[in-house]
Amino acid sequence: MEDSVYVREGMHGLGIGSALLAALIASARDAGHHVAVAGIEAENTASIRLHERFGFRHVGTVPQVGTKFGRWLDLTIMQLPLT
Repeated sequence: MEDSVYVREGMHGLGIGSALLAALIASARDAGHHVAVAGIEAENTASIRLHERFGFRHVGTVPQVGTKFGRWLDLTIMQLPLT
């Protein structure tokens, strides 16, 4: 399964992302999923650190996979075994 966690601007740093990710991981385990995958914009260090705190590890980077504001962006792939 792939996770996505979005927290509204101005609500960062309140533990909301951690609570959401914990619930997603628990739900995925309960559903019997084997692995969780996260695709994170490579410069989004807050999201990368959040996933690392939950045991996700970096398994690859896809360079220049998308653009935003005229800039090419890399995608960091992280993985967490669930079983």
